[in-house]
Amino acid sequence: MKWGDVLESDPEQHKETVARESLDAFMAISTTAKGHLSAARSTSVQIADNSWTNPEADRNRRHIDEENAEGYRLLASEPAIARVTVVDEGGSSDTYYICRATPVALPGKGIKLASYRSAVGRLAALPVGTDHTLPRNGRSVTVEVVDFARFQPKAMNGEWDARNSIMAGAGYGPVTVESLRRLLEPLGADIDEDLLAALLEEESGAKIVRDGLRKSVILKMDLRDQPILDQYQDDIFRLPLNSRLLLLGAPGTGKTTTLIRRLGQKLDTAFLDEDEQRAINLGASGRDLEYVRDWVMFTPTELLKLYVKEAFNREGIPASDDRISTWSDYRENLARAEFTILRTASNSSSFVMKGSARTLLDGTETDAIAWFEAFESWQKKTYWDEMRASAKTISEHGAAEIARLGQRLVTAIGAEGSETVQVFVSLLPVADEIRVMADERKAATDKELRKATNLQVNRDRSFLDALGSFMESLADVTDDGDEQEDDEDDQNQVRVGRTAALNQYMRAIRTHARARARRRNVPKNTRTGRILDWLGDRLPSESELLRIGDSLLVQSSLRWFTNPVRRYVDGIPGRYRQFRRIKQAESSWYEPQGFAPTDLHPLEVDVILLAMLSSSDELVKRARRLDSDGNPAQRVLNRMNSLYRTQVLVDEATDFSPIQLACMATLARPGTRSFFACGDFNQRVTLWGARTVSEIRWVLPDIETRSVSIAYRQSRHLHELARRLASLEGDAASEVVLSSFAENNGVPPVLATGLDEVPATAAWLAARINEIEDFVEGLPSIAVLVNSEAEVRTLAQALGTALVDQNIPVIPCPDGQVRGRDGAVRVFNVEHIKGLEFEAVFFVGVDKLAENLPELFDKYLYVGATRAATYLGLTSAGPLPPRLGTIENLFASKW
Repeated sequence: MKWGDVLESDPEQHKETVARESLDAFMAISTTAKGHLSAARSTSVQIADNSWTNPEADRNRRHIDEENAEGYRLLASEPAIARVTVVDEGGSSDTYYICRATPVALPGKGIKLASYRSAVGRLAALPVGTDHTLPRNGRSVTVEVVDFARFQPKAMNGEWDARNSIMAGAGYGPVTVESLRRLLEPLGADIDEDLLAALLEEESGAKIVRDGLRKSVILKMDLRDQPILDQYQDDIFRLPLNSRLLLLGAPGTGKTTTLIRRLGQKLDTAFLDEDEQRAINLGASGRDLEYVRDWVMFTPTELLKLYVKEAFNREGIPASDDRISTWSDYRENLARAEFTILRTASNSSSFVMKGSARTLLDGTETDAIAWFEAFESWQKKTYWDEMRASAKTISEHGAAEIARLGQRLVTAIGAEGSETVQVFVSLLPVADEIRVMADERKAATDKELRKATNLQVNRDRSFLDALGSFMESLADVTDDGDEQEDDEDDQNQVRVGRTAALNQYMRAIRTHARARARRRNVPKNTRTGRILDWLGDRLPSESELLRIGDSLLVQSSLRWFTNPVRRYVDGIPGRYRQFRRIKQAESSWYEPQGFAPTDLHPLEVDVILLAMLSSSDELVKRARRLDSDGNPAQRVLNRMNSLYRTQVLVDEATDFSPIQLACMATLARPGTRSFFACGDFNQRVTLWGARTVSEIRWVLPDIETRSVSIAYRQSRHLHELARRLASLEGDAASEVVLSSFAENNGVPPVLATGLDEVPATAAWLAARINEIEDFVEGLPSIAVLVNSEAEVRTLAQALGTALVDQNIPVIPCPDGQVRGRDGAVRVFNVEHIKGLEFEAVFFVGVDKLAENLPELFDKYLYVGATRAATYLGLTSAGPLPPRLGTIENLFASKW
């Protein structure tokens, strides 16, 4: 006999007992939370008036007060999300109320309140009859769940209620209770006086409790609020902080919800174990406050970012734009502000990122791992070869002092094939000596260069002004990568005026002098080449150039070792330029022509970023001795340390390339390396997106994969359609099942062919929308998907006209921008609706989609169709594409 059998009672009476106790608990919890909130406001005012408070302590105290106040506000508006009764082996029972936020103490109320994030909160996710181990008085106790209720509480007119609550217990359930308050109202009290009214009341009362799980209608564009996860999702969200996980699952299986719940739990330091607290250095000065902001989440689209932010706000997690970001925005900031890959007004880079740049051969973006590995191995070998060559040059110098230094460098670097970042540590003892030697020679050559400049200015006082004007005409002309060999002083220099002209004149002479010393010429079509041509005879003599050039070549070799770490990381964009030029000539990876040397496709920026991030990460992990005051390498390490986040999360991970995912994973802070991604390979809608688990394992070899297979969004009819759509490509969507107790057969999807004109399409859509409003007795959330931005406004206008007599507004959403009130039909380009859900979705022009995007047609159709919970409609200008012929029988013509 199970322990819970001792609690069996009349199910109907038990439901009423649960309802009555729960409503009383809502009132007690809410009232207590409001009292705490009032007290917290009073305390905050007192602290604000205390000018002698220690600033850091005051800041921490305010943060704690803000957290507490937010918790009280959540409890005041949502006192509990579940009630669970358990029985231990001795037959003793306990009832727990589970809340979303941090609980409050309820002295004298007899109510045990626990956060869902706690170990006790796990009970809310378990079905009746499940055993679970709880901590109790310093020991572990095994208990059995004997009943549960899950709520969505709401206060109206000073009284609490909960709509569509789920209950289950010994001998019944799960059932859906429409209203706890109505469940407790007496029926048939005046049956003799008004038999008709009583009979109608009885019928109404019978509908209050329904067998199974009743699906709520999606009334607004929002991520469905699922306060309690199922037992499989719950197990995943409680994994340790240092987990690296890929969560896979079909649409509507709660992947994003699990991700959000996990972040909320891990940010609540009260529920971190001792190992996790040590890993994040909890308790250190200011660390508690810093930790709650020490995370980042990536989404593929701006619309999904806004959608997820709302869900975070419901969970009580502040989610600013620097915490939730699209990869495109984050990449641009990294490439401009952190790693200076892209041109800005304050750096010397010449690269310009262009989404339309035709730089890559067909197939490069789908073979990104091999492409990156080819570049990474080439650029690292090139770096070490050049370092070794510089050391050899110094060791062979005619001056004995320089030659001896060079020999020490050759020894420190070691033989070919033995290169590691530990070489940089080995070079530390000679770094200061090299720097002094390089600075002395630089001072001497700079003196000669300024002498040459003074000569020109004395000959012509307008020389610098004229050179500055000429430089303005070269704004779009850049130097060849091989000519950008100047020293570190070129970074962040003034770019306009006489100072800029002086810098450019001296830089041109240095480049020219180095070329002459190497018996070469500067290419005439480069920026420096054109400046030299303009200067004509206003240059030092050939003998002076050779003397300056020889000195500069020695300086260049020495400079290799004044800050080799910076050259190791920040020299990667320059090496990428060389790599691309070589591979262009080989017709490998890149188009041989058709773009400027300065153009970069966004996927190329990803490759450069990953090389720079992974090199920086390698230095932080394996060469900690470099992170010391006065070491020029410290800036590179500090930059990487500032980019790390304790938790990195990725939604719709399969839309990102393995290179992009690797960049994100590298941002995970050493010590935790926490990385949590979710997605569905069937929903990948980018050509470069991750296709297989093996590609994800290339990013993180030790990543764990979990799957969630219970779908909650769709009706049985639409679930079957989604399963068949996925099977068109042989995918395993058949493994996904609906909840066992779901009460949602729904209606078949509908199809209209031959709609090749906008007015006819709008008329058909309007008729179907009117049917939906009639069924639902209100207008639920409805999306209409089109194939391009150009169609968004056109169809929205026509559909708005068709629905004007029903007073149904239609809102166009160009570029995925959401605006307007709930209760409106929205028209989107299909590429923007990833991750969203609606009660009804219409997909316009599926045949055109198949024609325009043959490689991604199945993916887009699957994603679009699975946005709908109950109602789905497709239109086609002609017959359905042949690939859909086997599923046409699943459609009706109308509802």
